[in-house]
Amino acid sequence: MDANLKNILDELPDKPPRSRLEPYREFIEELRSRGRTYRDIADILAEKCAVQVTGSGVHDYLRTRSRAKASHAEVSPSKPAQSPVSIPVARDSLAAASSSEEVKRKIAAFKARKTATEVGPRGFEYDPDQPLRLKR
Repeated sequence: MDANLKNILDELPDKPPRSRLEPYREFIEELRSRGRTYRDIADILAEKCAVQVTGSGVHDYLRTRSRAKASHAEVSPSKPAQSPVSIPVARDSLAAASSSEEVKRKIAAFKARKTATEVGPRGFEYDPDQPLRLKR
């Protein structure tokens, strides 16, 4: 990125949070981790903190914050790369080969089976000048 543009970005102040629930974010997350429903959290906020919000409003707020965290985590270069998941390898190569052959046999059997595209006899014939009648 150009140095001038980087300086402009650094000089811009952070935008204040738009949600009235932002000051209660940690409190809401702790209540969720303790098993409280969104409706329970909305009731607690109304009773104890004088914040009027619905259960769906709490849900939407948390969903938006979790998406923001996920996008920052993907972009963040400071997060160390995770090692790939190791898949256990069969110790017995004979067992691995036989299971491989079994899989190939099942695939071949699946490909060889008849498909449902075969059309049976029609139950009626259409003639625009005649009413519909079922065949016997």
